[in-house]
Amino acid sequence: MKKILTIGDIHGREIWKEFVDIKSLLSSNSNIPEYLYIFLGDYVDSYDISGDKIIENLLEIIKFKTLYPDNVILILGNHDISYIINKPWLPINYNGSGFDLEIHQDLYTIFSENSDLFQVAFQIDNYLFTHAGVHKNWYNDIFKKELGDSDEIDTISEQLNDAYKYKIECLFDVDYLRGGYNNYGGPFWCDKKLLVPLENYHQIVGHTPVSDIDMYKIDDNTSITFCDVLGRKKSYYTIIIK
Repeated sequence: MKKILTIGDIHGREIWKEFVDIKSLLSSNSNIPEYLYIFLGDYVDSYDISGDKIIENLLEIIKFKTLYPDNVILILGNHDISYIINKPWLPINYNGSGFDLEIHQDLYTIFSENSDLFQVAFQIDNYLFTHAGVHKNWYNDIFKKELGDSDEIDTISEQLNDAYKYKIECLFDVDYLRGGYNNYGGPFWCDKKLLVPLENYHQIVGHTPVSDIDMYKIDDNTSITFCDVLGRKKSYYTIIIK
């Protein structure tokens, strides 16, 4: 049995340390975590938290991952990858909401030096965790064609993580509701209003702010749960997988 605690978009907030036993776990790595902790990305960018605090908070999240590598999963969000794909020494080609030029170099260095700790997707059975969600049409009509022969890649999460490794372009698609030119956004950008579920998967995502944990259920095997609530309340989503 696997107990999972899913934490929505951080954006520099320290509230994640208040969830269950995280504070005590941060002070020692001798304890056995009760949960598998899955962060859904967007650790950075804020209109009311300083750059120094954002960096400090991100480094503490990285510390949490290094203390418990098998019990902490760090998903990348669109705000995070903007500091990775834009090299600090080149003209910026994307300036997302809240992008902080003053800490661009620092965040680029932190994400680059700890790249092996972050991933695009995580999956247990038919539970799929990404930042913004995997749109059914994007996956079937665009991603699978661009990915090519993936017969040896067993799961969707492995496909997405492999695509990020090789920077397959459609992975970064931005839909028209998020300022892009695509009908469907990729797993960093897909907006809640456009997200069409993949059959036979339970997706757990952040990205689009909601007032409370919001599950969109199609049937017993197909659902999407939206977890970007930390800007409004202290809340997380728990799952027990037998």
